[in-house]
Amino acid sequence: MIQVILVEDEQKRSVRTITLRESWLDTHCNPGAYVHVVGKFSKSNHIIIDDESNLLIVHPDHLVSATAVADSFDCLRKAVLQDRVKATNATSKATVYGSLLHELFQIALQQNRWDLTYLVGLVNELVIKYIEGLFEAGAKDTVEAVEFLTSKMPELRDWAGQFVQDMPTVRVLMLLLESKLTQLL
Repeated sequence: MIQVILVEDEQKRSVRTITLRESWLDTHCNPGAYVHVVGKFSKSNHIIIDDESNLLIVHPDHLVSATAVADSFDCLRKAVLQDRVKATNATSKATVYGSLLHELFQIALQQNRWDLTYLVGLVNELVIKYIEGLFEAGAKDTVEAVEFLTSKMPELRDWAGQFVQDMPTVRVLMLLLESKLTQLL
């Protein structure tokens, strides 16, 4: 059995075909989802993803912590519940700063924007969003939080310069349900 997915390359606006085989058959991919393909498409804009070659990453811009992945091995619901139901422990500056930094990183990564002007604007927006948590943690104003986040920008930009590249993103146009078209491919 195989699963065939039609996707659109956002940069070239061309339609490409992905054939999923073997353990990749269970990959859930809905119309409108974003995927990254690791591998080379043929000249006819086709790629086969199976246990031997190539990868498909669904929703590549969603950051999932290593802890959440590790927690999911015992119980798939546990990681989701822990993320959605936050404990009511006392808030500390470290936890609020960590949340601010995580969200700053996630948004910058989703937008693939690492210029200083964008990051400073984002910091100012996020500090306002997290102002309640900052005050709960004992902050007297937002200046310290802005200074802390601004001090981390060179590290974020250096990391992005080394690890983030303009990888073509494709959007799933249509799913062709499981089929017995193996002979045609």
